[in-house]
Amino acid sequence: MSTFTDLTDINARFEPAIDAESEANQRRQVLAGQVAAVRRRSRRIRTLRRVFPGLIIGLGLLNVGWIVVTSVIGSFNVYNVSGTEIRMTNPRYSGLNSQGSPWIISGLEAIKKAGDTTIATLKAPVIEFKGDGDKASHISAANGIYDADAKTFRLIGNVVMVSGNSDMTFRTEEAVMNMQDMSISGDKHIEGTGSMGHIVGESFVISKNGSDIIVRGRGEAQAHGVVNGKAGNKGRS
Repeated sequence: MSTFTDLTDINARFEPAIDAESEANQRRQVLAGQVAAVRRRSRRIRTLRRVFPGLIIGLGLLNVGWIVVTSVIGSFNVYNVSGTEIRMTNPRYSGLNSQGSPWIISGLEAIKKAGDTTIATLKAPVIEFKGDGDKASHISAANGIYDADAKTFRLIGNVVMVSGNSDMTFRTEEAVMNMQDMSISGDKHIEGTGSMGHIVGESFVISKNGSDIIVRGRGEAQAHGVVNGKAGNKGRS
């Protein structure tokens, strides 16, 4: 009797735990979740494709900006005190001459002795100034000494002077500039080239923004040139 009961249980009709409709709903839900995940991933990819180029451009602009900022900061006067010296990078001095015309002195480095604020030694100095003419005179040298009290600027080594009121370019090894009248003088060998020709001398005085040029040779030899931008060049020797 018990055996018959067991056989009836074995051969009984199978009733699934979940019907077909529920299973289909579950499959649809799983599929919808997968589709939503794919869509989210696609949106993230599209967003990253838009964001990454912007980030790259932003980083590039940030790098350029940083370079500009560091360059600007580096262009400011930076003091470095070491022992008895004060060093200043990219120095810049400016003022007016006795006629009220501006002048500017710049360089790569200025060195002052501690406690002395009147005299500065400059490396690779450049001075620009204007006189009566429209063009500025430009003078450069290997080294220079600026004396604020004496109002002089001594240029030493490979001095190159380009006159604003003429087309003359002079070269010498040493010159002294009077910051009051902006005249340049020296007792070293000088050579000049321009529309006045080739001038060679052993001492010189250049004034009036290059309009008045006096070059002396050995002994009594002397050349005096007066430059007039409208009428041409005059000279006597």
